[in-house]
Amino acid sequence: MALSSKTLQIKAFLAISRPTAACRPKLLTRCQARNEASARREVLMGGAAVAAASLLMQSGSAVAATRQMAVSSLSTFQRGAQRKAFQAAAEKVLKEKFGKDDANKLLTLILHDAATYDVNTTTGGFDGSILLNSEELDRPENSYLKPLANRLLDAKKAVDAAVPAGSGPISHADLMTLAAKVATEASWRAEKLKRVQTASGGEIITTVYGAEWPVRLGRLDSAEAPPAGRLPADDAPVKEIVAYMKQLGVKGGAAPGLFAPKAPFWERPTFVIWPAASKDPAATEQRFVTEDPANFAGPKRDFDRSKATLTRTGLLRHLALCI
Repeated sequence: MALSSKTLQIKAFLAISRPTAACRPKLLTRCQARNEASARREVLMGGAAVAAASLLMQSGSAVAATRQMAVSSLSTFQRGAQRKAFQAAAEKVLKEKFGKDDANKLLTLILHDAATYDVNTTTGGFDGSILLNSEELDRPENSYLKPLANRLLDAKKAVDAAVPAGSGPISHADLMTLAAKVATEASWRAEKLKRVQTASGGEIITTVYGAEWPVRLGRLDSAEAPPAGRLPADDAPVKEIVAYMKQLGVKGGAAPGLFAPKAPFWERPTFVIWPAASKDPAATEQRFVTEDPANFAGPKRDFDRSKATLTRTGLLRHLALCI
């Protein structure tokens, strides 16, 4: 008989009781059919589906069926959701372990790890080696950062335990990035709260307004230390610091001209990251201006204006791009 000559209504649902009670799948079926044989087959198929679903429930709670998928098979939306969940879980842990007073040294640790990169030999760079290689951490420019490095290693254990299952451990380089982010945000939040008249108003300003801090995750670690002596001293002449930062990421022998590779760290980003990671940021900023006013008087004026605002949008955006 044609399907149009029968009327069949099947309603099935799983009723899940409270956790303390056993789960009892129920099948509610109402059949009206002129062809009883066809209707009976449909009912049996519905019952089989309910029976299969009941196997997913154990001990009074439903167990969600999961399917493993290769990362390459995920959509952009799915990847973004995973990164967001991973970052949120990691930052929640790091906010409990690092505060505003740690921001400066965390930025120093990042700079001393990342600025060792040599594009011509592809050695050094932001790979977490400063935390993984004791010889690198023992160097004169890094030894005072040992206590902070040990705190980061302890924090990594807590972060790895907190991130979503199956997402894998966080790399040491990504760990430093997120720790510097939460600590810097905490230091700026404290500065904003000093300028407001009411605590409630300050809470709104610090949580709602301000620039986003985009973070790119996925850095790989290496325990191989880069050759010593690549990084300029903290108090090196400004001309030397600028020249060093400009050559980061730029291959030697590149032909000059309009389409020549541009240095990722020219004067303005150098003025943001180097003083922020120095032992005395305010004094280092002033030294940059004194030794090279043509290149740094303007950026200092712009960033001082940004610091005077409650949102600090301009300075925050530049610092986020550097990291």
